[in-house]
Amino acid sequence: MSSQGAGNNGGQAAGRQFVSFTRPAAQRIAKVVRTVEAGNRTQPGVEFDHPQFGGSGKVFRVCTFTGSWSVGSTKTVTYKYQTSTPNTAVATNLFFPVTGSAGGDCAIAKDGTAWFLIDVPFYTATGVFVQSTATSISVTGTASMSLVNNVSLEATLNTSDCSITIGKTLTTATAAIITSTATSTYIAASRTVTFVLLEKP
Repeated sequence: MSSQGAGNNGGQAAGRQFVSFTRPAAQRIAKVVRTVEAGNRTQPGVEFDHPQFGGSGKVFRVCTFTGSWSVGSTKTVTYKYQTSTPNTAVATNLFFPVTGSAGGDCAIAKDGTAWFLIDVPFYTATGVFVQSTATSISVTGTASMSLVNNVSLEATLNTSDCSITIGKTLTTATAAIITSTATSTYIAASRTVTFVLLEKP
């Protein structure tokens, strides 16, 4: 890759040294420089004793998106805190079934050269859940009828011809009777639960 133009033997003053590179080596160095220039300037410098291989630049971004985003689909997202272009990326949703049409904020991470959705805002809501039920018989139809609730009898003796006359008096009342019933199920116990939503309730 390189050659040294002059040596530095022991006991001699350091002479002028020359380093030459092959064209492929120079192209690789130029590519590394461009990658570093395009990356995060706040990251620590390159350590040649223990070089780090893999991705370069930012691997995490806070973004915004619009519309629904189903699992397994891709969407173009916009970097939230970068106005200079290019400020978009295409990310794949592997985990969150975002069905609403409003969109919002999200977080994406880079694996190799591909971006993936890793987080979206969550919301909470409360609901009443049934813990147990019971059954009962309820009346669905009634009717009314007259009933005799008292009978009064009176006997009269005719002494001339020894005949007996019997009279009666009836006392009645109106009563309601059941004509049809149904079995009903009702809530015996319930519980209020807080749960997590992907969409704002």
